[in-house]
Amino acid sequence: MLQVTKKRAARTAAAALCATALTLGQAHPAAAAEKKVSFAFKYRMDTQTWTQKRGKVSVLFTWCDNQRSFHALLVRQKIGKDTGMEGHTLNCIKGKRAYFDAPMDGTYYFTFTKADDGKYVEGNATIGYPAA
Repeated sequence: MLQVTKKRAARTAAAALCATALTLGQAHPAAAAEKKVSFAFKYRMDTQTWTQKRGKVSVLFTWCDNQRSFHALLVRQKIGKDTGMEGHTLNCIKGKRAYFDAPMDGTYYFTFTKADDGKYVEGNATIGYPAA
C-alpha cells in the first residue's frame, strides 16, 4: 500500500511540474498590429503611415499581379527630413515575407521604388509591426 501511494505521489508531482514548466515556458509576445496595403506603381509609391514601438516590421505579400522586383525602404517620419532606416530588394511573390528593423518607437511608412520601365508592380500585402 505504501508503494502505491509513493507512485501516485510521484506521478502527481511530475504532472504538476510539467504543467508549471509549460505555463512558465510560454513567451508572452509583444502585442502586434497589422496594416493592409495595396500597391500599383510604375516608379515610386509611399504607403500610408503607422505608429509603432521599436522592433521588427514584416511585409507579407498576399496577392501579386506579377513577380516583378522592387526596392522597399522603411522610413521613419519626423519633423524636418524623414529618415530611411533599412531597405531591401523584394520580389512580389504571394506568401513571401520580408523583415525590417525599426530601431525606435515612431511613425513609419514604406517607400517602394523600381526602374522606370513603364511596367506596373501591383499587389497586396500585410504589414506587421509591434503595436504602440
